[in-house]
Amino acid sequence: MLTPQWEKEMANTARVMGLLIAGFVWGMGSNQAQADEFRHIDQSAVKIQRTTKRLINEVRHYRHTSAYGHLLADSREIHRLATHIHDISHFDGQLVHMERDLRDLDRKFHHLQSVFHQVEHDAEFFGDGHIHGNTAHVQRLLNTIEDSIHQMRSDIAVIRRRMSFHRGDDFCRHSRPVYRPSYGVHGSRSNIYGGIGFTIGGGSSRIYIGF
Repeated sequence: MLTPQWEKEMANTARVMGLLIAGFVWGMGSNQAQADEFRHIDQSAVKIQRTTKRLINEVRHYRHTSAYGHLLADSREIHRLATHIHDISHFDGQLVHMERDLRDLDRKFHHLQSVFHQVEHDAEFFGDGHIHGNTAHVQRLLNTIEDSIHQMRSDIAVIRRRMSFHRGDDFCRHSRPVYRPSYGVHGSRSNIYGGIGFTIGGGSSRIYIGF
């Protein structure tokens, strides 16, 4: 017959084993979810690479404006940064590095976006340079790039929340900028614009269980 003390020890052992199994299962699910988020980041970076290559080609519409060189150089820089983020997204230990590069990408993209808007406005209303043909698709390319940047910011915020076990930072909580209307055909458009416990796992998957 088991003594009360032995029964208590067996119950505690069963409880610890149950917690260990639950923690293992939770950790496996958490790691898979994090891997999915990094895969999303990788996909968004590739989308920006492809879209920016198209944008670089479309800058030719602005070759007879004073900002042509500026637009071309900044578009190439956006492509370079997206390529770099794509490369490091395969290494989940580079999260801080990725966050820094993504902030840089976001800042430089919005600057490029503002230059496109200014060139369109100045050419339309002040005759500053000449823009060739229909540039409505340029606005669509800019929108696609921005949506992909926002997706990456959201994915990183989710990873941060999961790693820190709280609501995370405010990295993705910036309001979206107000867009001007799409560009159009130049020359034929209207105005635009205590106790006992133990630790399971390590690194970002480490959890402490107390009882």
